[in-house]
Amino acid sequence: MSPATTCSLLLLFFLTLSLHINFSTAVNSIGVSRRTLAVAADTVPSPKKVATVLPSDISLPTEKYWYSRLPNTPLPKALGYLLQPGHYPSINTEFTNDNVSASVQISYKIYKTSAKHEKAIKSSLPDSTIFYLYNDIHPGKRMRIRFANSGTKVSFLPRQVAESIPFTSDKIPEILKYFALEVNSKEARVIRDAIGGCEDPNMEGEEKFCATSLESLIDFNVERLGQNVRVLSTEAGKKQEYTVSARAIMIGDDKAAVCHKMRYPYAVHYCHVIADIEVYEVPLVGADGTKVKAVTVCHLNTSAWSPDHMAFQVLKIKPGPAVCHFLDSDTLIWVPAKY
Repeated sequence: MSPATTCSLLLLFFLTLSLHINFSTAVNSIGVSRRTLAVAADTVPSPKKVATVLPSDISLPTEKYWYSRLPNTPLPKALGYLLQPGHYPSINTEFTNDNVSASVQISYKIYKTSAKHEKAIKSSLPDSTIFYLYNDIHPGKRMRIRFANSGTKVSFLPRQVAESIPFTSDKIPEILKYFALEVNSKEARVIRDAIGGCEDPNMEGEEKFCATSLESLIDFNVERLGQNVRVLSTEAGKKQEYTVSARAIMIGDDKAAVCHKMRYPYAVHYCHVIADIEVYEVPLVGADGTKVKAVTVCHLNTSAWSPDHMAFQVLKIKPGPAVCHFLDSDTLIWVPAKY
């Protein structure tokens, strides 16, 4: 090999080596830059906003937890539609829907009503049944009924997310900031009312809890009523005249837990354990032929209720006698499965 050829080969070798070293250095520098940016990003607090798509490390609530705690209890439809696969709303202003029935507005404050709620109830009295007496349910009985619901279309948050969001009145400013809501907005008022209801003092003998996730809803009720339970809700039906088509069937007595879906940016249920009651499933037929299985609760002793309660004004009675009312279509009742 000639000296000229040898020099050419050596020159090509060192040129290739130089390019390789420069390329490796560049790649390493990019890697360091990326790591540096990642660390820097971690130090910047994320905005307090519920995501529209779940992070990969947080799973949605599913039927799996229900059946792990309640293997012999079918999942009620009123809960099934709250399990939205793949996403959950960042904020849903429909939770402020004011077009709800009077029964919804007072459903989780059965022992007392505010002046605002009484006005709403009075406006619905002429053409709908809210309360009725114990002996009024019998075949052939006609009632004009509106089977309403909370008027909200929100789903459950994953428990991990729900528990990271404050849910107390002293944290209202933080909650409003989380959902980017104005202090004086309609949404803010609804949130204050909901949390205020959850924090109201318990009635004597009452045990209540506001469940902010599917898991906490299940846990509260299983701990108090056990796993051998039935969980029911009223079938949805439009407002019209209904006739009791057959004998009402008792499905629970003495003790039950009722969970009312509240108006809130995500699914929250106001649950309270009630005693001295009877629960019935009432078969109804609407004027248009629609068949509805309605769940009704009869409070056998109303002597502890406020004398000003609207039920007594509607029925023109004093506290004491049994008073009954139908449950809304997104209200759940848990009863021991002995019937």
